[in-house]
Amino acid sequence: MTPSRPTRRAASSSAAVHARRLAAFALGAAFAVGAGSAPAACSETFPKPLAVAEDASAAPKPRPCPPSGVSKGPWALAPKADGVTLRWEACRAATDGAVRYRPEAGGPDATAAATESSFEITTDYGALDPTTPHDLPGTWFMREAKLSGLAPATCYAYALGADAALGGRFCTSRAAGDKLRFFAIGDTNPTLGPTAKLIERVVPERPDFTIHGGDIQYYDSTLETWAAWFPRMQRLLSVGAFLPAIGNHELEKPDEYSGYTLRFFGGAGFDGTDGYYRFSSAGIWFFTVNTERPMTPGGEQAQWLAAKLEDAAKQPGYRFSVVWVHRPFVTCGDTDDNLSAKDALEPYFTKHKVPLVLQAHMHGYERFTLPGRTYVTTAGGGGALGDVDKAKSRAYCTDRAASGRFFHGVMFDVDGATLRGRAIDETGTVRDEFTIAVP
Repeated sequence: MTPSRPTRRAASSSAAVHARRLAAFALGAAFAVGAGSAPAACSETFPKPLAVAEDASAAPKPRPCPPSGVSKGPWALAPKADGVTLRWEACRAATDGAVRYRPEAGGPDATAAATESSFEITTDYGALDPTTPHDLPGTWFMREAKLSGLAPATCYAYALGADAALGGRFCTSRAAGDKLRFFAIGDTNPTLGPTAKLIERVVPERPDFTIHGGDIQYYDSTLETWAAWFPRMQRLLSVGAFLPAIGNHELEKPDEYSGYTLRFFGGAGFDGTDGYYRFSSAGIWFFTVNTERPMTPGGEQAQWLAAKLEDAAKQPGYRFSVVWVHRPFVTCGDTDDNLSAKDALEPYFTKHKVPLVLQAHMHGYERFTLPGRTYVTTAGGGGALGDVDKAKSRAYCTDRAASGRFFHGVMFDVDGATLRGRAIDETGTVRDEFTIAVP
């Protein structure tokens, strides 16, 4: 069995479609300004997402469903030394739930069976661009295969039984001290265009996994739906596990968090909740917390993070930890900072060897070299870019070593006692490069 590269729905390159998309974006911005709406809690101002009212007298919209029955995905979650979770969405019941997989380096084929669970969606969400597919109401079926008994420190290729062209790769956790490559991105809005270009540049580097800083998809842009998001993001989803933080745009609609965010990405990690969790690879532990909830000293999340950092530090082969969140602790840009949360958590970061904190939300790039650790804002994943210098008068901004208003993601490589980061833009240009000494 040789799993093929997964198919992906290509965005139209025609001038007419591109013009409609730009016109819709401009029209949406005009609505926002004309209505006197308050700025969104992010680096851009968008009108409210469109909920398409159903006409009771009209026939239901036909729901596209390919012959395979696979409507979104697949993607990988929850990587560990001997297992991973594979998930995808089906548009009808009882589709083929088999997954075939084998080590990329060669070895025997194996097969796993996915469970099936149904989920009812009640609202039709559309976009200003009429070419954007809707998130349609009805019954959808989540397929999930929990693979176990895998070899540690091994990357596998997999393909779905429903369609051998749908699949990808995942890597089990590396052994302590191994080299590790991972990718970080935030605030993706792929219907605007730059996200897909960026993905094309970074996927050939084949990171083990992607950590996402939140604001995964933007209804608020009025140009995007989950049905439009998945085809444009599939190449990144197929190269390794996808582990997102929770951002404010995961909560744009009353049913979005449960109906979409958790349905797709719940259970991404371990030892916490769907909003805060951890995982590890190569003796490095990765922690995310939900900055849409309070991060007060002594609060639930702070206590969890302190306890789990301490626990990780006791594990055999422990090297250091990385924390990633959505709303930034420090920024010189056009969003709020959160110094009280930073001050509450810094003692734990210092005690348990946290040299790197990744953050998003402010749509641009920043790197701070603060005492004891580096803070990187990586929120140029495709959303409308913000003003990276709006709050440059904040005292700590003298410690900002690099910044820029450009689309990007950051590729990280751990090799021995060095953690290297490269901020890569959608043309493939490295816009910032840095190293951090690590245990």
